[in-house]
Amino acid sequence: MTKEEHASLYFGRSGQLAVMSELLYRRRNAAIPEVEVGDDVFVVRDEEDLVTRVQVESANATAQHGGYFAQFSIPLLQLRKTDPPRFVYIFPVRWEGRWADFVILHRATLNHLLINHEIGSVSRGNLVLRLAFTATDVWNKSVSFQPFRNAWDPWPPLPLMD
Repeated sequence: MTKEEHASLYFGRSGQLAVMSELLYRRRNAAIPEVEVGDDVFVVRDEEDLVTRVQVESANATAQHGGYFAQFSIPLLQLRKTDPPRFVYIFPVRWEGRWADFVILHRATLNHLLINHEIGSVSRGNLVLRLAFTATDVWNKSVSFQPFRNAWDPWPPLPLMD
């Protein structure tokens, strides 16, 4: 394993634990699956006995004029699956030494944005999504991701309807 791969494992796990920490703070039970086959976290809303599967993709932000950007890579095979419906992506963004933002959206919402609004780009079987962050907006191409920025409540976030 190279130094970069080793560092990436630590970084990815730290993003996953940051997500779990925020979920626990919000009184959602969070667990890491014993065997990972595409889900990073199971979230249980105890009072309703509902489980949401979560995929975490972490990114370090890079400065740009008026803010910063972060890039994520999402496997298209995972994104295009249609079941189960309670599958959520969380994109933690590390900026200036802390987890600054979390972009949270349903798989169906992300897939809808890809198909209908041509977000991101496709490369080697992945959706490569570069999100630009300012104080008041998050965007990719001409699509605003601001409604999904730190959208912890309600949990899981509401799917896009348009």
